[in-house]
Amino acid sequence: MNNAAPSVRNGDRRVRRTQRALTRALVDLVLEKRYDAITIQNLLDRADVGRSTFYAHYRGKDDLLLRSFERMLDMFDGAIERDPTPSRRVAPVRELFEHVGEVRPFQQALARARVLDRQYQVGIEQMSRTIERRLASSFRSDPIPAAVRARALAGSLFALLRWWIDQDAPYSPEEMDRMFHAMVAS
Repeated sequence: MNNAAPSVRNGDRRVRRTQRALTRALVDLVLEKRYDAITIQNLLDRADVGRSTFYAHYRGKDDLLLRSFERMLDMFDGAIERDPTPSRRVAPVRELFEHVGEVRPFQQALARARVLDRQYQVGIEQMSRTIERRLASSFRSDPIPAAVRARALAGSLFALLRWWIDQDAPYSPEEMDRMFHAMVAS
């Protein structure tokens, strides 16, 4: 049973609207000024959200950034689940690389602010759970525990993502997805 108040439940449209407004405000502000220079008041003004509403959802701007990233990864993961074509994909690699490719200036600003590593650590945690869930149902006779393999694959995925960005995206997101999943299968 969900004991959260109706306005706090994830499914509430007002909550989703607030989350989207705050996330959009953060992205816009990161593209305009240094991450460290962004204040909560800047976010509130840009998103047209009250301070008490902000703190009902987030502890600060880092929490906003990291939880927004988690929601995005969940959304990408859901795309795999909804895909009617059977797949052996264990992670939404193509979707992640496509998105990062589209927001490179934002990623570069986070790298300059030295918060990209924290964001990627959250991504590794999130993807480890996603990959472990899929491995548990796909590789039943694997001598390596699913949690160990999942953690290694998630870490590899974010190392590849960082390399891909640093190398100016030498392969398409589709090629990165294909190569990553070929490594998973080998």
